[in-house]
Amino acid sequence: MDMKRITIYGILLMMALTMQAQTSAKAKERVAEVRKLYTEAKERMAYNDQEDYPAKSNMEVTYNYMAPGAGPIKHYIKYYMDAVDDEEGILLGHKPYFVSDSYNSGARKLYEEYLLDEETGKLVFAYAYEENGDASKNEGRYYFYKDGSLAHKDVKVNTEWGAFFDEKYVKTQAEYLRKGFNFIFKD
Repeated sequence: MDMKRITIYGILLMMALTMQAQTSAKAKERVAEVRKLYTEAKERMAYNDQEDYPAKSNMEVTYNYMAPGAGPIKHYIKYYMDAVDDEEGILLGHKPYFVSDSYNSGARKLYEEYLLDEETGKLVFAYAYEENGDASKNEGRYYFYKDGSLAHKDVKVNTEWGAFFDEKYVKTQAEYLRKGFNFIFKD
């Protein structure tokens, strides 16, 4: 290999490493922003859930059904929301900012959380936890940029579950939950 090629490959390698470092720094910054948003949302939710807090801003949906091969399933969804007013203070509707979704399927217990951007309604963060009857556990976190692209993921999988809890699943599930909310509220 001649010196010219080695130099070109070296430059390309350095450019690739520099781009990766910039992307990594950008992703770390976004993860820190999302964690702050998540903490703020959890604080608002804790305040909202106090028994003596009169102005509840949440909606709970529970449904029970029978699933072949799994038996009875109890599905529980909780939306936390903000009122949307116009300039004159007239209520226009509601916007969810956080959704939790928990259900059982046979011996499996699943819990999911979705943090939504308060302005756009787009997915900012998704978390899921699954516990199986065989004591195996799976956990995943997805962090998204404002444009909806993936910033970072942290998935710890002990079973085949990881194939189902991927980026496409969390985006689709968040959209279904948002559409369900809009259907109920007719917003």
